[in-house]
Amino acid sequence: MSSGIIVIFLGWFMALAIFFAFIVLLRYLHHRERMALITHGMHPNTLGKQRRNVGMLRAGLITAMVGLALTVGLYPLGFMLPPTIAATPFHLGPWLLPGLIPLGVGIALIVSYYLEQNSSTPEDTHHANNAHDTSDANVASFDNHISRRRRTLL
Repeated sequence: MSSGIIVIFLGWFMALAIFFAFIVLLRYLHHRERMALITHGMHPNTLGKQRRNVGMLRAGLITAMVGLALTVGLYPLGFMLPPTIAATPFHLGPWLLPGLIPLGVGIALIVSYYLEQNSSTPEDTHHANNAHDTSDANVASFDNHISRRRRTLL
């Protein structure tokens, strides 16, 4: 093999290694966050559900805006095509599909965000109400944990 091909393979391998290292780092940080929530006496699933909902709204907005931009950008093609192809009302045609599909997916994500907000189960409400309660036992166990941690570090 020539040296150019080896350099290309090494470049791809390094990019793949960096990507997987980033994934492992994200998983490690997520694990540390969950453990910190548990030690503070909070239920870790309530925080994750709130983030997932906000992430769904954000993804829906981004996808819908990309679809809208593509639709608006592709709409003038209907005026440039020959009249036999673009003989549809308002110059709409299949050339708008690359924009209309992500627009529809984004709108569906936004709607599902608002529908999921209204359908909270009693278990979710119970966890959300108890997530902010800190009893004396939790505070005492946290203090014990901190003092044990300090002793091991010294």
